[in-house]
Amino acid sequence: MTKVLIVDDMEGVRRMLTYALEDDYNIAIAANGLEAIRVAALEHPDVIVMDLDMPVMDGVEATRRIKADPQLASIKVLAVSGQHNSEKSRLVQSACDAFIEKPFEVSDLVEAVRRLALK
Repeated sequence: MTKVLIVDDMEGVRRMLTYALEDDYNIAIAANGLEAIRVAALEHPDVIVMDLDMPVMDGVEATRRIKADPQLASIKVLAVSGQHNSEKSRLVQSACDAFIEKPFEVSDLVEAVRRLALK
């Protein structure tokens, strides 16, 4: 079964996404970018749903590090953010495989995960 890592600092968002995806995917969870790197190295998910705005280590830096690691670089990253700036735009274009803006419809995120999992 396809593995999905959900990375978000808000517990309610992690729970909502887990509920939306758990019937079709094995789910792993991380609360910040540093945890995401550690969990990705252990679990080798197929897709990461990465919030870009988090404390400890944001999703921008975590995605850079994951994509720079040859053992993790093939993991598909779906970036999720409610804020736009030029650094995030460059990251989405260069490192992330897809982007969805907050607030989002859960069905749209589920569809984006499905498309990435099929690639």
